[in-house]
Amino acid sequence: MALINQNGVVAKDAPDAPKIEFPCDNYMIKVVALDSDDTHLNVFECVRLHAPELDDSAIRKNVSSKGRFVSFTFRITAQSEDHLSRLHTDLMAVDVVKMVM
Repeated sequence: MALINQNGVVAKDAPDAPKIEFPCDNYMIKVVALDSDDTHLNVFECVRLHAPELDDSAIRKNVSSKGRFVSFTFRITAQSEDHLSRLHTDLMAVDVVKMVM
């Protein structure tokens, strides 16, 4: 998994960072957000802009025990480091998103 800092930049010089060969099928993206009525629509729309091949069966959803947060796990085909950086930036711009991994 690529290491992406808070600015959405892939950390190229991280020690022992795993090497990713692009395109990378089945690349996992995890998003943590505040749970609201339209959270899933906003997050899914953003991911689909960058990964139109996204299959609904490749999405996992988990709601926190108190119901305040929701996390989504997506499996996409990562095209490049730039592709991942743009996806991270756009996801972090969604107002309810708190973390992207």
